[in-house]
Amino acid sequence: MSEQSKININYLHTLVLQESESDTIQEIDSNLYNSISELIKNLKSEEYEGVKAKINQAMISMITDTTSALLKLRLEKAILENSNQSVLLNEEKYILDSKKEMLERRETILSGILNGKPHSLDDQ
Repeated sequence: MSEQSKININYLHTLVLQESESDTIQEIDSNLYNSISELIKNLKSEEYEGVKAKINQAMISMITDTTSALLKLRLEKAILENSNQSVLLNEEKYILDSKKEMLERRETILSGILNGKPHSLDDQ
């Protein structure tokens, strides 16, 4: 079964449950977020009226909420010192890299201020 065909709200719900029941970051398909994005794109491109439109919108909402919960949960675990970050997906690593950069900049600025060494942002 292809990744696209198995991505649905039940599958995502199972992933969130598995992730929340474990202290470690779970290994998941490296293409998960792209598959979810493709699914949402397809759902948004379908035009329905009445009850079917409401069901479609509810499905999109459930998928986005569940995906957000999964991403937040995995990132929270990744921030912990003892987490295995090798199982993170590229999207998650990208988010964490920006956080590391922010922390480094904060330390540089704070250190300069507290040590009486002005730091010029024009040098950047």
